[in-house]
Amino acid sequence: MMSEDRHMDVDRIFLTGFMGAGKSTVGKLLADKIGYRFYDVDRMLVKGFGKTVSRIFNENGEHAFRKAETQVLQELCKRSCVMISTGGGTLARPENMDMALAHGTVIYLFAPVEELYERVIFSPKDRPILEEPDTEGVFREKFAAREATYKRAHLSFGVSGKQPANVVDDVLAVLAPLLSASSTRQEAGSS
Repeated sequence: MMSEDRHMDVDRIFLTGFMGAGKSTVGKLLADKIGYRFYDVDRMLVKGFGKTVSRIFNENGEHAFRKAETQVLQELCKRSCVMISTGGGTLARPENMDMALAHGTVIYLFAPVEELYERVIFSPKDRPILEEPDTEGVFREKFAAREATYKRAHLSFGVSGKQPANVVDDVLAVLAPLLSASSTRQEAGSS
């Protein structure tokens, strides 16, 4: 589904959604299909801090993580032909969502909270939420708090029960004409 009457710059594509939605997997596959460079914000932060996300949260605090996340996003907004997989909390912050909406196309990948929770607890990924005493309660609470901001995205795609390749096909069906139009505008501008 597509938001109405909003300009979408396809030079930068941001994938958002709650943890477990498949942003990193879909983003990498999509970037490969359209020839874009792929960036995973969480992986960039892990590399920058030199430690896991859980350790960053425990040793530096969530505030330091979120501040660095915004700085990474600002840097990525200066690049072209990029696919950016954001962390579950990156675009949940309204100022970061505003930045992404202004500098690119934001795609929200969504599924029912129950399915996302199941994906997360059985995933080998490092996730600070798994250290919470009431993991499911905190998970549902964070999902509810972030959902309205995610829904501000230009485009939304359901991922429930779908393989990543099928999600990529769904996204490409909508993005292909926009990418083609963007490519045509760039070629016309360079001649």
